[in-house]
Amino acid sequence: MENYDYNSSYFSSPDGLKIFYQKWLSNHVKGVVVIAHGLGEHSDRYQHLLDQMAGHNISFYALDHRGHGRSEGKRGHVSSFIDYVNDLDILIQMAHNENPNLPLLLLGHSMGGVIAFRYALSHSHKLDALILSSAGLIPILKVPGWQLKLVRILSRFTPGLLIANGLDASGLSHDQKVVENYVNDPLVHDKVSVRWFTEFISAGQEALQRARELSIPLLIIHGREDPIVDYRGSEHIMERATSVDKTLYIFDGLLHETMNESSEHRQDVLAKVGEWIIHHLS
Repeated sequence: MENYDYNSSYFSSPDGLKIFYQKWLSNHVKGVVVIAHGLGEHSDRYQHLLDQMAGHNISFYALDHRGHGRSEGKRGHVSSFIDYVNDLDILIQMAHNENPNLPLLLLGHSMGGVIAFRYALSHSHKLDALILSSAGLIPILKVPGWQLKLVRILSRFTPGLLIANGLDASGLSHDQKVVENYVNDPLVHDKVSVRWFTEFISAGQEALQRARELSIPLLIIHGREDPIVDYRGSEHIMERATSVDKTLYIFDGLLHETMNESSEHRQDVLAKVGEWIIHHLS
C-alpha cells in the first residue's frame, strides 16, 4: 500500500496570524481532499480517513483553524466567522496551485462543516465536491432566550470573554479510546468566546436559510444518536440543496464522530465515504 509523503508548515492569515497546515501527498495524485476540522480539536484527528484512502492516489491538505491546535489566535475565539473562511481559502488556493487541473473536494466536520458550507456558498468555483460530516447547523444544547440575549450583549462589549463550550466528550464516539485520547490531548481545548458563540449560531442559521444555493456534488454523513449536533440539520440541507448529485447517510446508533466510531461501525462509514471520494475524484 502506498505511503503518503508528509510535510507541514505555517501560512499567514489575512490579518497576520500564523496558521498551521499539513499535507499528506500521494506520489501519483489524481485528486485532492481538504479537511476543515471541528470545534476545539485539530487536523491530526482524521487518521482513520487517511488510512482508508491510502493507495488510492489522493492527497490530503488540512489546517488548524485560528485559535485551535498549533495555529495562533486566542483559543476558541473568532472576531468574525468569515475569518475561518478566508483562512481556508488560502489553503485551498495552495492546494490548487500545487495540483493544477486536478479535482478538489472539501470535507468539513462539525464546526468545520459550517465553515465548509459557508465556503462553498462564496467559492463554489474552486470546489468539485463537498462532504459535510455532522455539520454543526443545529446544536443540541439549547440556550434559554435570556441567556442568548445576554451573550449577544457581551459579544458586543467583551467579545473575547471565554465560556465553556458545553461539549461532552462522551458524545463523540462509542470507542472509549477515542474519548480518552480527546480528553487527554494537549492540543484540544474546551473554551469559546462569547463572540465565537454568536458568530457560530448566526453562521449555522445562514447555512440553513441558504441551502438552496448549494448546487455542487454533495455527500452528507451524520449519526442519528449524535448528542452534540441535531442530525435534522443535515436532513434539512439535503432536502433543499439543488445539487443534482447528492447523497445522505444517517447512521443509526452512531454518535458525533462517525469516522471515529467503534471499529465495527467505523469501517462501514469509512467505506461509504471512501467510495464516494474515489468516484468524485477519479
